[in-house]
Amino acid sequence: MKKNLSSPKLLSSKFWDVNKILSVSAIFISFMTFLVLIYQTKILREQQLLSSMPYISVSNRGSYTPNYKVVLANHGIGPAILEEVNIFYAGEKSNFKDLVGFVFDKSDTIRELNYLLHSNIYPGMLVPAGEAISIFEIEDDVEESILLRSEMNRLYETGLTWELVYSSVYKEKWRITQESLAPEKL
Repeated sequence: MKKNLSSPKLLSSKFWDVNKILSVSAIFISFMTFLVLIYQTKILREQQLLSSMPYISVSNRGSYTPNYKVVLANHGIGPAILEEVNIFYAGEKSNFKDLVGFVFDKSDTIRELNYLLHSNIYPGMLVPAGEAISIFEIEDDVEESILLRSEMNRLYETGLTWELVYSSVYKEKWRITQESLAPEKL
C-alpha cells in the first residue's frame, strides 16, 4: 500500500489552521501600519516646510504723503535668505547686486534728495519673518516723496526690472519681480 505524500493545498481547510491565519493577519497589519507611517511622515514633512515658509513682497507705502516708502517685507512665518538680486535695465543684466546702488547710479535726482533714507538689499541677506525693510524712504517731506515716486516710475518706464530669488531655511526657493503678485516657487 502506498501512502499519498502530496503537499497540502493552500485553500484546503487542513492547511489554514489558527496559527497560520494569525501569522498572515499579523503580517498584513504590520504592512498596513508601515504604509500609514510613511503617509504620516509625508504629512509631517509638508507641515514642517510650510511652518517655515517665507513670503517676500516689495511694495509702495504712503504714496503722495510726506512719508513715502518702498518696502521689502517678509509676510511669511519663516526667515527668508536672499540668494540672488538681479537687476535689468533696457533688457540687459546689470552688474549691480543692490537696487539702491543701481538707482543712485542712474538717477542724480534720487541721489540728491535731502530726506531720503535707504537700506541696501544684497545676496546673503536674512529677512526675518514679520520684518519690513525700507529700501527707500522719505520722511516728512511731500515734495521729495513725489519726486522719489516719479523718478522711480521714470526708471521703470525706461526699462528697469528686477528679480529677487530667496530661500527658506530648508533650501526651498522662490522668486519675485517688480511685477509679481505672489512669489513663484522654483
